[in-house]
Amino acid sequence: MAAHQGKRIDDYREEEPGKILHEVRRGELARTGEVPHTPYYGSVDSTPLFLILFAEYLMWTDDRETGKALFPAAEAALRWIDEYGDKDGDGFVEYQRKTDRGLENQGWKDSRDGVPHADGQQASPPIALVEVQGYCIDARRRMARLYRHLGRTDEAKRCTKAAVELARKVEEAFWDPASGTYAIALDGAKKQVKSVASNMGHLLWSRAISSDRARRVASVLLSPEGFNGWGIRTLLRGQKAYNPLSYHNGTIWPHDNSLIAMGMSHYGLQRQVLQILTGAYDAARSFRHYRLPELFCGMSKGEGDLPVSYPVSCSPQAWASGSFFLILRACLGLYPDAPAKSLRIVNPQLPAFLGEVTLKGLRIGNSRLTLHFTRTGEGCFAAVTETEGEPISIRIEVGAQGSARADN
Repeated sequence: MAAHQGKRIDDYREEEPGKILHEVRRGELARTGEVPHTPYYGSVDSTPLFLILFAEYLMWTDDRETGKALFPAAEAALRWIDEYGDKDGDGFVEYQRKTDRGLENQGWKDSRDGVPHADGQQASPPIALVEVQGYCIDARRRMARLYRHLGRTDEAKRCTKAAVELARKVEEAFWDPASGTYAIALDGAKKQVKSVASNMGHLLWSRAISSDRARRVASVLLSPEGFNGWGIRTLLRGQKAYNPLSYHNGTIWPHDNSLIAMGMSHYGLQRQVLQILTGAYDAARSFRHYRLPELFCGMSKGEGDLPVSYPVSCSPQAWASGSFFLILRACLGLYPDAPAKSLRIVNPQLPAFLGEVTLKGLRIGNSRLTLHFTRTGEGCFAAVTETEGEPISIRIEVGAQGSARADN
């Protein structure tokens, strides 16, 4: 991604300095310029997500050589958020396509009908997605930590201040008292797009909201309207645009569920994560090779029912394949800090169908661990059975509840 980072302004490909690509295509249409994917940069979330990935990689590996090599790209991505991401100077990162060849919606829900108002009408651009603001909060906090490690205190303070200010603005602009949830977006007129959707669950992943509101969001998403028995719907049942067969308006996306699950773990809600893991496991048992597809349909689970396949869903698909690992991490409460040579295991839990789990050769920096988890009634026992490499500090916190840790 850093190798393809935007260097100039190119409206046809929606390239801007520091922006991270959306997609690369190869073939006749790309070679002749009939499509802009050479690469195409029409993605509002890939740039802050690049920063999150960069910082998360360092938290697991402490790979300082790679960190040093990629830090200029990280700083360029941060500048894009500040200089290009905010289209109108209101403090939020928005998108609006620059040509009719570009995507109308440029978040992860990039279908034409992916951002509906409560009345079912599509939001008009420029659109500020709620989850993207969370990503930017998280990205700035993570960059502040990296700057502090480098002794660049002024830049660290600037990033922290920007993150705090954006979190305040999100509460003011996106919280909808009537529904007791967060709006999916702000439209071009700065009006809330009030459909109740899975997007707000990503605010937990970003540690962008208070514990009380995080619990409220989790409760709504795990309600019968949100959780169909196998996963959290992209759009909750009962919304005007809801359709369990719609690509982004009622289906189940495993990667979406995994990010929400990890967010719940940040707030000490590991028991709620068990519901997501159990649903995903039950769904996987019905798919070939136990393979979760890109998405599947959102009809509710009944006795003896099977999940309904989405006909053109990709399988295998990379971020669906990775979802189980992140959901499991969320249940086990694993929080590494390779630069500090430490690992926190916070409130680990295992579902009823899983009596024990062993993680072998888990790499944190230059250490490798074998961790064993055993379900004991309503609790879970965690033990470190083997270590290799550099010494590492391990702290097991049982029963931790209700606090998000923004520095992890």
